[in-house]
Amino acid sequence: MNKQRFYIDTEGNDDAAYREAIQFACKLADDDPGIARIVLLVATKRTTGWFERLFGENTVKQLFSGVKFKNCRPVIKLESLQTFRAGNVAADAIITCGLDDKDVLKIDDCYSAKVIIAVPWLREYLQKWIQTWNPADIRSNQHSSAFPEPSCIVKKAMENLTNSINMSTGIHHPSDENRAKTFIRALHKYEPSLEANVVGAYLIRELGWTTNHAQDVEKLIETLNAGRYFRGGEKTGLSNYYKRWKELCK
Repeated sequence: MNKQRFYIDTEGNDDAAYREAIQFACKLADDDPGIARIVLLVATKRTTGWFERLFGENTVKQLFSGVKFKNCRPVIKLESLQTFRAGNVAADAIITCGLDDKDVLKIDDCYSAKVIIAVPWLREYLQKWIQTWNPADIRSNQHSSAFPEPSCIVKKAMENLTNSINMSTGIHHPSDENRAKTFIRALHKYEPSLEANVVGAYLIRELGWTTNHAQDVEKLIETLNAGRYFRGGEKTGLSNYYKRWKELCK
């Protein structure tokens, strides 16, 4: 399923951005009958000020149950992070309202999210999601800069890791964790640069990792980059792994 991703390049109390996001979602639904619901996803049930100013308090109360507006086919429903439940059918256009990239990346993993339109509270708090997925700004139709791709050697190492672990559990199984730690040790030792965000974005965007599982790998990289250590993983023969990945890049 090809998920569509958009955002609005704004911050703060830009009430117009939420109106534009809803209108944009309604237009997408006109062209895609598979979109059954537009979800306005807020941090808590109390963070609804944008919509109270747009629609009034009474309408906001109704939105928590779901409302159909004129000239917009899908039901529009307010959900908080606590109440939102992902479905088994890709039928939601989700407008994330003032959420940071930690939450938006998790929502991005949901199968029911057919469309994501992110409206940030502060731009900097959404940068990781933006640079991972390179969504279009619906106001300008421009794309921001994405994270660069990792080197060929890093790609081969991560492909090797992906093909040798249980993807449903990530690196939580002891043997998978040990392999991941070995690979990260080898890359950290021999690669000129190893950036956690770049590797994590590649795992999520290209290799199909969930956000949580990719973050486990990112944490290993961040630990070594900070001059700290972790237990586990091979400490000798690391050059053999690196040489094998390098050979695959020729």
